[in-house]
Amino acid sequence: MNKTNLNEKSKMDFMVIGFAIFSMLFGAGNLIFPPFLGFMTGSAWIVGFIGYVLADIILGVSGIMTSLDHDYEKDGAVSISSRVDKRIGLLLGLTMITCIGPAVVIPRTAATTFEISILPLLPNFNPLVFSIIFFLIVIALTITKSKVVDVIGKVLTPILLVSLAILIIKGIATPIGDMSQVPQIENNVFAEGIAQGYQTMDALGAVALAALVMNSIISKGYTNRAEKRKILIKSNAVAAIFLILVYGGLCYIGATASTSLDPEIGQTLLLTTLTHLIMGYWGKVLLAIIVFFACLTTAVGLTSVAAEYYEEVSKGRLSYKVLVVAICAISTVISTVGVSNIIKVAGPLLDIIYPVAVTLIVLTLMSNKIKSNAVFNISAIVACLFGVMNVLKVGFIQSLPLAEVGLSWVIPVLIVSVISIVVTSSKSNKGEKLKDTQIS
Repeated sequence: MNKTNLNEKSKMDFMVIGFAIFSMLFGAGNLIFPPFLGFMTGSAWIVGFIGYVLADIILGVSGIMTSLDHDYEKDGAVSISSRVDKRIGLLLGLTMITCIGPAVVIPRTAATTFEISILPLLPNFNPLVFSIIFFLIVIALTITKSKVVDVIGKVLTPILLVSLAILIIKGIATPIGDMSQVPQIENNVFAEGIAQGYQTMDALGAVALAALVMNSIISKGYTNRAEKRKILIKSNAVAAIFLILVYGGLCYIGATASTSLDPEIGQTLLLTTLTHLIMGYWGKVLLAIIVFFACLTTAVGLTSVAAEYYEEVSKGRLSYKVLVVAICAISTVISTVGVSNIIKVAGPLLDIIYPVAVTLIVLTLMSNKIKSNAVFNISAIVACLFGVMNVLKVGFIQSLPLAEVGLSWVIPVLIVSVISIVVTSSKSNKGEKLKDTQIS
């Protein structure tokens, strides 16, 4: 293959993988939060949006980047667990994959699609029948492991992007109204953006999806680190650019409605109202298409990741295809309890493990500069403890910095991590000096 053909292949590959990353991270929650942020911040939406980008998109692509130096054969399917104690890694992996898999997120994709896409158009449609149809489609698209990323990137994402483009361009061309000059929130606008971005918990999904992305890169013939790094960075850049464009467009649309609608309107109702004001009945149809494909791509990606993880944990005793069917069957049953009930049960658990995941993402990206695994273990344990205290609403937690945006754990974990790095580095340097002295 000549150089021109290689360049064309590389370009096609990183575009397909980038599209897949975009759509796997872009679930229904990502459709709801940005317009609500714009609605609440009005003319200051850009400031809030920058905070949102930092807490959602930057963390998301960082989660994908953790796959670069992770040895999936040696250290398992969770890219942030290689430097923690094996028991902590296994517990984190099982909890994380089960939460973003058959217990919470996968069922939620079907429940959300039914409530936003189907009910407004077909109010008498049976939710169980819909879930069965939805997950039969997921099985069909997921059953062949090697084709998952290509199916998402080449087929599903273009449909999703075109649908989003129609809605956003129409919303920008014909604004709903004037932007409010005074934000409708008590928090700092930038902090509110961070809070809204943090609530998506996309970094959790990104860490799991990182294995799927890296396996796709390797299967396309990129095997040495330099090649993998180049494709991974370009793919992440594609995903990040489209996420910024889409979220920015949705945030702007929400801002244009900030003086036109009731300030007490709920997030989901705001989304459906905006699409109706922009495109009338066809806005409702378009929203149904967008939500369906946003949730389907997420469900396909996460089902594949969960099946592969459980296959690995069972040491091959359970096959990938059997697990795909089992995950979809379990998700079908759970999805019928409704979105609010799923969130009510799963919310506290996600609030505990998400600080751990974010902490380990940051440390993993600095892994080459951190000599001791103790830093990872101590930081993960402290992040977990603060996650538990936050869920239990322990008194002093609410007085910590960033508590108003749900990030009370950040400063304590940062302090502990820095101290751990300094102490372990000092011990390591002393050990090396002692060794050199003995040799001389």
